[in-house]
Amino acid sequence: MIAVVAGTGTLPIKASQRLLELNEKFFVLSLFPEDNFKQLNDVVAGKIEIIAQEFYKAGEILDLIKQRGTKKVLFIGKVDKQHLLQHIKFDWFAVKLMASLVSKSDSSVMERILSELQSHGIDVMRQDEILGSLIVAPGILCGSVDEPIKSDIQIGMHVATQLSCCDIGQTVVVKDKMVLAVEAIEGTDLCIKRGIDLGKSDVVVCKSARETQNRKFDLPTLGPASLANLEKGQVKAIAWLSKSTFIAQREEFVKRAQDLGITLVSVE
Repeated sequence: MIAVVAGTGTLPIKASQRLLELNEKFFVLSLFPEDNFKQLNDVVAGKIEIIAQEFYKAGEILDLIKQRGTKKVLFIGKVDKQHLLQHIKFDWFAVKLMASLVSKSDSSVMERILSELQSHGIDVMRQDEILGSLIVAPGILCGSVDEPIKSDIQIGMHVATQLSCCDIGQTVVVKDKMVLAVEAIEGTDLCIKRGIDLGKSDVVVCKSARETQNRKFDLPTLGPASLANLEKGQVKAIAWLSKSTFIAQREEFVKRAQDLGITLVSVE
């Protein structure tokens, strides 16, 4: 039995579809049902149990996983770390987990959760084991790359890789070889917005990952939602690390980028 622990976005839906295709036995724990519960329910069409469960009740989540004889867990979808700053009542198990951390960086939190699950004989699956088809080979998906774009991508990807190694964020916004914005707890969308506010137009967005990125959680994701708040002329190009980035709804992503005049580059 597999437990799909679903965050926000479309990846939990895509993962559920893939598991159904593979005839795997699984159930879904929807941590943010207001975001994608209906879409998940439409996909599984009554074949799979979906449980709405608050993300901050770690003890209840573990109990649900153990009660169903779960041997594998798939973490998929976004969990915004800003939720940790909200005035919510964590259960005692979650409090103990958080208190045991030296740092509350994304990887520290997730590695602690993985360790706890493993102590109960539960393995955590690699995200690309199920969604490997969402990784795009190196190349240009749309648009073209001139020397200014190439230079900005080289600088942006270098800085983004260093940033991700510090476990701070994964996104950097560049213009004319100048770094305008780097991502921290605010997330990708607000980082891009800040870069646009500073650069005004034709900025280049770069998204990377740690060289030692744990593929069991937090693989970077781009898709149509990443472009939803953009206007034509604001962003000149978006680049990402090919081997470590999911591209959700690829056709829609490319079409929207073309409409906005954005070059899309999957980087070796």
